[in-house]
Amino acid sequence: MNTNSTSDNAPLIGLVGDIGGTNARFAIAKRQNGATALTNFQSVECSNFADFYEALRVYFERIGGRPELDFCVLAMAGPVKDGAIELTNLPWTITEAELTNQTGAKIARLVNDFAGLAYCLPHLQDADTLPIGTPIKGASDVYAVMGAGTGFGASVLIGGAYGPYCLPTESGHATFAPVNDFEIEIYRYLRKKYGRVSIEHLMSGPGLVNLYESISHIRGEPHKALTPAQITDIDGMDAQGCRHTIDAFIDILASVAGDLALLHGALSGIFIAGGIINHVVDKIDHQRFRARMEAKGPMTNLVKAIPSKIIINPHAALIGAANVLTIKQILEA
Repeated sequence: MNTNSTSDNAPLIGLVGDIGGTNARFAIAKRQNGATALTNFQSVECSNFADFYEALRVYFERIGGRPELDFCVLAMAGPVKDGAIELTNLPWTITEAELTNQTGAKIARLVNDFAGLAYCLPHLQDADTLPIGTPIKGASDVYAVMGAGTGFGASVLIGGAYGPYCLPTESGHATFAPVNDFEIEIYRYLRKKYGRVSIEHLMSGPGLVNLYESISHIRGEPHKALTPAQITDIDGMDAQGCRHTIDAFIDILASVAGDLALLHGALSGIFIAGGIINHVVDKIDHQRFRARMEAKGPMTNLVKAIPSKIIINPHAALIGAANVLTIKQILEA
């Protein structure tokens, strides 16, 4: 996992974190001679701590004390505004200024979790991803990452001479575009419920429930009160209904992947992350996925040349966090 290279031999040491609503994951990053290494992985349960800095102190205790840090970057499940974030599902407020004070780092940065994922994309190795379909080598220097979990997130990474630049998006709130009669029926059902149907209304944990309810209605069958986890476990209750739901989820996800790749010119590849995709990865028909992703009319041949990959490295967000700041930004802090 290479980074922007520097001729300096002295290593740069940083604290990196992936902070979600349930767990906070930390590691120590070492950047030297164009490479990044992560050590001291630890995870803590957020609900056990009154504030973030208490969790951080426990992490430092576990690894034998706070090291001397050059930088600190946290990828957060929420919007960052003016160098601060208030987590939606936790009574935690984190600021870059206080993070600098608490860690002793020369520079601190907070980024959205999908921005953190975006910064990892150029540094992923083959073992970190699972290609969907025949492996393809991408062109250009533009990547996109998307994923379904509690909601739907997406970001774009654009390369450049001065280091990569991330464009966060709110793609999950774009309008859902059905592509066949079956999906039009799903759309009609959800339009009665929401008025306007967004991608996130289908591509998320709650979206799985929406899909399941919609498909049960279309099949003329009463739907059971299933959770997203029960739906992805298609051998459980209402196995046939769950199977139809997962098939529809993967089909729509493939169409969205192709749309995002086209919208952002992500010729280097569209990467898929999140808990749901990793729960259903063995249910993906690779040929069918690519056919749905590539079905873009006059742009079909363009999309055929775009790689599609599932991120399977559980530390991907930490890899990205370690590479958010350029060497120049760290050295000049």
